Amino acid sequence: MAICVLDTDVVIAALDRADAHHPAARETFARFTSTGTELVICTINYAEALVRPAEDERTLRAAVGAMASLGIRTSSPDGATARLAARRRGLGVSLADGFAIATAERLEADLASFDRRVRRALEEVGPQLSPALSD
Repeated sequence: MAICVLDTDVVIAALDRADAHHPAARETFARFTSTGTELVICTINYAEALVRPAEDERTLRAAVGAMASLGIRTSSPDGATARLAARRRGLGVSLADGFAIATAERLEADLASFDRRVRRALEEVGPQLSPALSD
């Protein structure tokens, strides 16, 4: 079974119908479902995706439930992943994006991201951009 690590922006786009990437995120998650791809999000990115929903308890519960219904499991970074994420900052991405990249590297998984900086960083390191993403 293929594994795909999700960057925060893909999850936010899936949850927020007003997000510019929402249609692409819906298509991407449909492809994940049809291929049986295991979906993983680093707990750092999970927290980042919940920042806006956390402003309201009901919205937060809905967002957590939606992520669970999409079959997204969390992965907690260990020290080695944190060190790798810190090194990935040198590729011009945020620390949270560094955690997404490092998690994909450690799990030998693809990475799903709409962020151009993250996509460029992937060209420098091991993980591949998920083929489920439509451009």
